[in-house]
Amino acid sequence: MNEDKRHRFTATIADVEPFVFTIPASEEAIFRKAAYHVNSLWQKMKADQPGKSSHYVLAKVALAFAELYYRKSEQLTSQSKMLDEFEQQLDRLLMKMDD
Repeated sequence: MNEDKRHRFTATIADVEPFVFTIPASEEAIFRKAAYHVNSLWQKMKADQPGKSSHYVLAKVALAFAELYYRKSEQLTSQSKMLDEFEQQLDRLLMKMDD
């Protein structure tokens, strides 16, 4: 059996109390990268908006990442549709060549 080893990952985001959850070991790099980028954007937004609460800034960070996620999802859906249409057109052309 080729099961991925799991371990506990501690996420430290902004100035929120660190939290722990279990992830596959193979996913650790992506979680660390995600935490790094969330913290980087939080620090930048916090510096750009002095006086705003940490939770306010974290909400803006969440919205920024959600927007990115949905833009990329729509882009992937569009690309997938375009590739499907291309494949269908290519199949039609190849079938005409066989005739």
